[in-house]
Amino acid sequence: MNSSNDLGPHAFLTNENSAAGTLRSDEPLSFHDPFVVELCQSRAVRRLRRIGFLGAIDYVKAGTGRSPHRRRHNRYEHSLGVAKLAETYALYQNLSEADRRLIMAAGLLHDVGHGPLSHTLEPVFEEEFGINHHRMGHLIIRGETRLGDEIGRTLRAYSIDPEEIIALIDGKHDGALNFLFSSQINLDTIEGITRCRAFFGRRTAFGSARALVSRLSRSNELPTSNLDAFWELKHSVYNLFINANMGLVLDSVAQAYMRDNIARFTADDFLMTEDNLRARHGYMFKIFQMVSARSADLRSQLSSAWLDAKLPVKKRCFFVDANEPLSGVDAINRRYRQTKTTFSVRLNEILE
Repeated sequence: MNSSNDLGPHAFLTNENSAAGTLRSDEPLSFHDPFVVELCQSRAVRRLRRIGFLGAIDYVKAGTGRSPHRRRHNRYEHSLGVAKLAETYALYQNLSEADRRLIMAAGLLHDVGHGPLSHTLEPVFEEEFGINHHRMGHLIIRGETRLGDEIGRTLRAYSIDPEEIIALIDGKHDGALNFLFSSQINLDTIEGITRCRAFFGRRTAFGSARALVSRLSRSNELPTSNLDAFWELKHSVYNLFINANMGLVLDSVAQAYMRDNIARFTADDFLMTEDNLRARHGYMFKIFQMVSARSADLRSQLSSAWLDAKLPVKKRCFFVDANEPLSGVDAINRRYRQTKTTFSVRLNEILE
């Protein structure tokens, strides 16, 4: 597949044998449901090919190579991956066509509102313009943005209520499938954490996301040992990688740059791609390169205001409450727990 944003009508899924189950947007295995294909062809979904998966930390990789640990990942690949997990669950559970399409649409569209650099710049967009990916996603699904009404037209053509999709994405659906998106271990986090682990290192430390979902959907009893192992993996990914100093430094400089240059941003920029962002704000990406290279000149390139700015940090501890048996899906949130601690650090304190 070429690197164009325009994709062929059946170029939408990925090789199940990919390392750690991570899916690539250029691997030729398709969704066969025309409803899902039409959603994939929408401008709003195709835009996610140019939105990084992890934000600024994606730029620790050069972006080349086919192995998951040698390249950047994007929100398009992740969204297709979540839709595929939804399809896997639907097929094993023999769901109706309507329910299968509902959960696949929610999987495909759950991140459709992400802005450039994903979670990295979102706090500043929210402070300055009142925008975050949840609100933007709702607008896109309803067809209320400049990206157009393609998604809305497709949903109407297949008699699927956009509000039902939004409720499922937000974990507020009143049906039996709500847990697939609302529980501590859900389709989004299964795909995302597995992808994160593959990004950060060759050793997967966990089986594929699809294998876990297939066990989740086929078992009369929930696969406790598999889910326990996944929750431990999530703890490692957050504490060893996502919240490590490199990610904090990259987020900090990106946010400091945006705040210093806020006059050059508008609310509409939340719908930019990262290619557009790099073209307009090349200096920010130059700093990313220096951080990734651990350049000795980095401190001299940053203003004292940037170095002294406070960066809020959330430390998370994910733990298994072994006293809570998995008697059903409603027990997932009782067995799999987390604590959060929020504090601030200065960039100057965490620069290596």
